[in-house]
Amino acid sequence: MMKQHPTSKRKKSSELQLPCGWRDCKVVCDGEWLLNGHIAEHLEKHQQQQQQQQQQQESQGPDKCVCVWNDCDFQTNCREEFERHSYYHGYYINLLLQGKHECELHPEIPSCYALPRKGNKLPELKQNFHCGWSDCQRSFISIVEFQDHIVQHASFEYEIQKSPDDERPKTQCNWTLCNKQLENKYRLIEHISTHSNKKHVACYHCGELFRTKTTLFDHLRRQPDNNTHKFQCAQCFKFFATEKLLRGHVVRHVNCYKCTMCDMTCSSASSLTTHVRYRHLKDKPYKCTECDTRCVRESDLAKHVQIVHSKMVHQCDQPGCQYSVRTYTQMRRHFLEVHGNNPIFYACHCCERYFKTGKSLSVHLIKKHGFRLPSGHKRFSYRVDENGFYRLEMTRIESLEVTQQILAPHIKEEPNLAGSCYEIVNPIGVDYERIIVSNDANEAQLVGEVTISLPSLNDEDF
Repeated sequence: MMKQHPTSKRKKSSELQLPCGWRDCKVVCDGEWLLNGHIAEHLEKHQQQQQQQQQQQESQGPDKCVCVWNDCDFQTNCREEFERHSYYHGYYINLLLQGKHECELHPEIPSCYALPRKGNKLPELKQNFHCGWSDCQRSFISIVEFQDHIVQHASFEYEIQKSPDDERPKTQCNWTLCNKQLENKYRLIEHISTHSNKKHVACYHCGELFRTKTTLFDHLRRQPDNNTHKFQCAQCFKFFATEKLLRGHVVRHVNCYKCTMCDMTCSSASSLTTHVRYRHLKDKPYKCTECDTRCVRESDLAKHVQIVHSKMVHQCDQPGCQYSVRTYTQMRRHFLEVHGNNPIFYACHCCERYFKTGKSLSVHLIKKHGFRLPSGHKRFSYRVDENGFYRLEMTRIESLEVTQQILAPHIKEEPNLAGSCYEIVNPIGVDYERIIVSNDANEAQLVGEVTISLPSLNDEDF
């Protein structure tokens, strides 16, 4: 029997009228809690009907459960998975209508032009929702009950941690492997929702889920058909519809992570992890069954098997073209160059010679012009210029903290580098060439050099 949440729970003023999508049901509920309880009633009746059918047919094994939600073709042999899926329908329709409501309140936000969602296609839900709070082993079939349970943890934790002498104590998150301190109960509730992957709205057109209405609006603004091309990135020349989207993009060019074993710097923790695994660790756990090749990741092994051992090829689908190749990357290049009239060229910025591959240009730069690879790097980086040619990436942007780590052995007295400055570093020449990037000229003077204009990189602007 399904557990129902008490219908006496106080209804929020912002809750929407949610129609039940159970086939032939016309009930409309006030908010997701009442809809969740209503779905529980449907599931209880469905289980009774299924048990009666089993008795009449004298069936020994479990019958297949077929979803009876409108426009859904899901089916499973697992009763628990069927119930978990049905509850998620109620959660999902609430997010869709919340997203639609937010867009109606902001008519200036453009419409979605992505592929429309087909019915109510839900993610695969192979296991129950488990609470990760310390000493709590509970799990839930209903995602609505799961999310409410986590909020109760946050509220209770605040009550037991607050002190009579401190009206606003910091409250600790006790989720597994997380001991973050939050300013108040509401910050803790907001923080813990990241552990449970809670969503608040969905795009009514394409069905994509979002944590906030702001990220939903960004999803709509950044689509190609809605891009106003008002703001351009000075590093990669991409265009963005709003300054906020540009600011969010610019920080991805800033290398804030440094390898402790070399001078390689990266813009994200994941890319630094990849660098360490490939450059500094010898562990290659995946071995090819056809030869002695060993690989770091399973995807690398699959690519090796496809290129070296597999007889499968990609055949060009253009009429009259007999071109075939083993990798999709090469097929894509063939299509762009031959059928798309968009050849790919790597241009030398010193002598304007052109090459078909970046590897050929790298050899040319080293042998003919005396360039050297940046410290810690395995290859040169190239980016597309305004004319469509790939040219050598002459600068990289590093945080001052990372730069200080690189130059630490050569600095006798470390300057005060606190603030929101960033440095553009020339990695090609023998000596580091540095340009300070800041919106505050006085702050930039702390370390000298030249101030240039870039969108604000402060965290509070996001």
